[in-house]
Amino acid sequence: MDDIAESDQHNIIEMHNYLTCVYEEGDARSALIAMVQKLQHAKNGVDIVSQSKIKTHFARPNWGKVFSQLAAAHKSSRIGVFYCGSATLTKTLRNLCQEFSMESSIRFHFHKEKF
Repeated sequence: MDDIAESDQHNIIEMHNYLTCVYEEGDARSALIAMVQKLQHAKNGVDIVSQSKIKTHFARPNWGKVFSQLAAAHKSSRIGVFYCGSATLTKTLRNLCQEFSMESSIRFHFHKEKF
């Protein structure tokens, strides 16, 4: 992932890592680490976990919010969603790609990766 992030000369690739735990995003128990992360990234442009510009989030993502923010930030764009993981989340992400593609000018393209 670092190689991809570093080769992105035109800032068209946006990558996020999620370190999931039992807490939801915004929970007070994960707020401190998130605050330190934001300060570090703002100051140096580097993530405290990955040591690259790839942002790490310290909670389970609210996928509806993630897709909504992407749709708002990248109007009339094509967005590839790449996922490697459990089949349960595969269905959720595929459905969100379809839903947001029908409701906006964004076209989300889902890609299930297998390693």
